[in-house]
This record gives sequence, C-alpha cells and structure tokens, in this order.
Amino acid sequence: MPLALIVGLILALMRMSRHRWLSWPAAIYIEAVRGTPLIVQVFLVYFSLPVVGRWLNTDFFTLEKFTVGVICLAGNYAAYEAEIHRAGLQAIDKGQREAALSIGLSDAQAFRFVVLPQAFRIVVPPVINDLIAMLKDSSIVSVIGLEDLLNEAQSIGRSHFTVPRMLVMAAVIYLILSLICFAFGRWVEKKLKVRGGPELHIDNVHGH
Repeated sequence: MPLALIVGLILALMRMSRHRWLSWPAAIYIEAVRGTPLIVQVFLVYFSLPVVGRWLNTDFFTLEKFTVGVICLAGNYAAYEAEIHRAGLQAIDKGQREAALSIGLSDAQAFRFVVLPQAFRIVVPPVINDLIAMLKDSSIVSVIGLEDLLNEAQSIGRSHFTVPRMLVMAAVIYLILSLICFAFGRWVEKKLKVRGGPELHIDNVHGH
C-alpha cells in the first residue's frame, strides 16, 4: 500500500500536469488499470510477460511469484490512489499555494509543506478504505500459487479434509485484519481531522 500511495501520487501529479506528454500516459494507465480486473493483470504479468521475454531472448520479464503479487497489487491500486490524490489536491484552495509563495516558499516547498499535508488529511478515509480492499484482494494472488492466507488455508484443508472449515477460518482472519485496519484508519482520521475542513468521500472517487 505505501508503494501504491507513492506511485499514485506521481500519477496524480502527471495527470494534473499541463504537459500532454505527462498527462496522457498517466490518464491511459489509470483508465486501463481501472478498467481491467486485477486477476487478469496478475495472469498477464506472471504468464504473458515471460513469453514476451522469450521472444526478446531475455529473462528480465520472468518474475518471482512474490514480486508479481507486489507489482500487481501496488500497480492496480496506484491507479485508484492517483484519482484519490488528484481529488484531494484539487480540494485545496488555490489561495493556500499563493499564500505560501507570497512568504518566499518555492513551488516545491509550497507543495510539500502546505498543499500536500492538507490534501493528505482529506484523503485518509478513502485511502484506508482501499487498504481494506487491498487486504481482501491479496487473496487473488493465490491463483498463481503464491503462498498467501487463502492458499495456505486451502492447502491445510485439503491435507486434513477440512477445506470448508479452513475457508471459514481464513474469512474470519481477513475480517479481523480488516477491522484492525478500519480502527487504525479511524484513529488516524481523528488525529488529522481539521474541524470545518473539506472532506473527500470514497463514493465520489471510485468504487471497487
């Protein structure tokens, strides 16, 4: 998720750029990723990229299962985080940046110390929502044999002939982890919340 947040911020800034050579690639990536299922992206990276590598006589595109899982989850959610970041940044009044510049801060300093912290407060609720969604979507990597929670539950269940019971246990663990993330998100949101400040709701950005 930290990787998705960082890449998402970069994509958001690219999409907001006045330069088309930056905004168009970002827009194409965001819409392409959001418009295709995560499981398809996992299959493409794990199975199709190595084929491309063989055509090019290189093993560069043949990746470990864990690496594929990280790349696909981070890359997929980066597209969603980009739209969340963009909405958060656009929610900050332009006067904030102008005031920062008027006291001698550079554009980069105004963004880093004035605009970005305020935008971060706004985007916390939808980001935590995506963190919970990513936690559940991590089960998708089991389709390539990666030893995640779901894969382990199925493996133990098959060896002891208790697959239904183990799947229920996995669901309970996912639920507990999701509730922990939710509680953490509420705590962070309460700490950062500015009374009377703008709010960003996940329904206004996207839906999984």
